[in-house]
Amino acid sequence: MCPHGKRNDRCVACTPCPHSKVKYYCADCNPCAHGKLKHHCAACTPCPHGKRKDSCAVCTPCSHGKRKSNCAACNPCPHGKRKDNCTVCTPCPHGKLKKNCAACKTARAAAPRSKRVKREPETESSPEIKQEPEIKQEPFTIRGYCGLDE
Repeated sequence: MCPHGKRNDRCVACTPCPHSKVKYYCADCNPCAHGKLKHHCAACTPCPHGKRKDSCAVCTPCSHGKRKSNCAACNPCPHGKRKDNCTVCTPCPHGKLKKNCAACKTARAAAPRSKRVKREPETESSPEIKQEPEIKQEPFTIRGYCGLDE
């Protein structure tokens, strides 16, 4: 756990990327050949069953016949539920499950990622170039140069 109460590799403050995201979830920092986030691409992490390897119940089974991450017996909480679906283990201030709370989601979505200062183009910083008045000049010819012009 980091000082912000999150996993070290999932905290924006502890593992930032240049794109103001968590480095683990940034498609620009972890790209695949298909333009997706590398560990979320079914083509880059395939299983023989046509799914992403970590999302396949056949490739990542538990002893109870379910996908290991979705099994309440393999990921228990003290309240008899699956740990990530327990309102007591992962609560929000509104008394709901943190990942399902609309108020918490909008608060997280509205949080500023980085402060950007919009700069206006500077018009006075470049020195003014004064244009000299045009001098009307006759075209240059050899006759005019030698004085043979009439």
